Amino acid sequence: MEEQIYVLKNIENFEPKHIFECGQCFRWNRQDDGSYIGVVGTNVLKVKKEQNNIIIKGMCKDNIQDVCNEYFDLNTDYNKIKSKLSEIDNNMKVSIEYGNGIRILKQDKWETLISFIISANNNIPRIKGIIEKISKKYGKEIEWNNTKYYTFPTPIELSKASIKDLRLLGLGFRDSR
Repeated sequence: MEEQIYVLKNIENFEPKHIFECGQCFRWNRQDDGSYIGVVGTNVLKVKKEQNNIIIKGMCKDNIQDVCNEYFDLNTDYNKIKSKLSEIDNNMKVSIEYGNGIRILKQDKWETLISFIISANNNIPRIKGIIEKISKKYGKEIEWNNTKYYTFPTPIELSKASIKDLRLLGLGFRDSR
């Protein structure tokens, strides 16, 4: 793994706050400098908006450009989609303007499924905390900039958890009791 950088110049439809705080993902955390750090697969990424550019730095196993193009759905024409959807009615147009910077993330299906299950009857801070605990306990460690991050556990890694283990992580696990 090596540290890499990817700069998206003058990109439209990419507002980190809209993307990472809309409730579609739970592994991204806002930093004091306004950037967001998150784990994407086996990669740790830091995303920061500077003027009209998006600066993405990270510790990546794979090519950072390929990872970002896939994960952030950068090859999709969001202007075309939003233009078409805005024709439906005024409510849709207002909604699109409100969430102008949202991109639909192409997250790992396993992680998304487990996150969705955890999200039932929970709030975003609690969901984030539980997912972080699961990742720390059962995922693999990645160190970057003297900080430890953890991958989301694979099905095999998570299968090692007992019901008691999951309860201890705060899942409020719904079992047969």
